Amino acid sequence: MANLIYILYIVGFFTGITALVGVIMAYVNRDTASDVFKSHLNFQIKVFWRGVIFAVVNTVVYVLVGVISAVTMGLGAILTIIPIGIGIWWLVWTIMAIAKGMGALGRSEPMPA
Repeated sequence: MANLIYILYIVGFFTGITALVGVIMAYVNRDTASDVFKSHLNFQIKVFWRGVIFAVVNTVVYVLVGVISAVTMGLGAILTIIPIGIGIWWLVWTIMAIAKGMGALGRSEPMPA
């Protein structure tokens, strides 16, 4: 189950909805899972909610940069590098977290708390 949720998160980069399905599956299954799998399910839930937080923050920053750009008649457009940077950082962090989780799961190791 945990490996399927990691795969749903990866597919979620392209569809979005599969990550939501994955986190729902993690919530539903974590009470009945063994300790190793429970640690992965808790980790997956954390990854999902951190992703939501970064998406909200990035959207707010993007809107603010758009307003600044409009007020400065385009001069603030250079600031678009900030939300782009946040987005790239989130993407890399999430891919690394998924890879770390899948690797630990493949070795039957729990995720650290």
